Amino acid sequence: MRYLLYFFYIGWYWGLDVALFIIKYEIRGERRFGIRTTGLHHLPEHLPEPERKHFSFYEPVNYYSAIQLIEQLTPADKQTTLLDVGCGRGRVLAVAAAYGFKAMIGIDFSEELCEEAAANAERIEDLNPGAYITIEWIDARYYDIPSKVGVIFLFNPFDGTVMEIFIRKVLQSLEQHPRPMKILYANPQFKHLWQDAGFAEVNAFVKKGMLRGSVLERLQTAH
Repeated sequence: MRYLLYFFYIGWYWGLDVALFIIKYEIRGERRFGIRTTGLHHLPEHLPEPERKHFSFYEPVNYYSAIQLIEQLTPADKQTTLLDVGCGRGRVLAVAAAYGFKAMIGIDFSEELCEEAAANAERIEDLNPGAYITIEWIDARYYDIPSKVGVIFLFNPFDGTVMEIFIRKVLQSLEQHPRPMKILYANPQFKHLWQDAGFAEVNAFVKKGMLRGSVLERLQTAH
């Protein structure tokens, strides 16, 4: 039933061809990575009304886009820590673990989703020996990026206003601890904000005219 409901949702907004494509990957992905993350989720009740316009309800990144982006990484990238911003139920963390990441962090401002992600994290760690996942319930605007983070995954968890604040947090971390940084950005609506901040697009894809992804990289912090 969850696949059927999600199919109708995608079909309504993106068309039946895209919906069929995504659902095929949903079924395969949930089985392959051993989790249950398909479906939508409302915004947290604690979020004040003036704040709600900056955020979108939870919709998991489609498996095709997540895999396409993570496959662009090098073995050296996977030796760093991956930060999934707006991690939801932990889908990207499962994919990242299967592709070789050992250290991963998921953050989300929904306490309920963080609880689901934490439960999935245990399953992911069991399926991928050596993987270690941390889930933190926090607003990305107030999150200090750890120095060990070398890859950040985004699926448009918020609007441009909040994205600008988050980018400043990333730049602050890079200024304090200079290092290479890659941004894996699915449906990159605010890619230009990253480019304005000194990140260059090094790879990109478009599938079915609707599914888009961008890999942005900053080799070193400007002084």
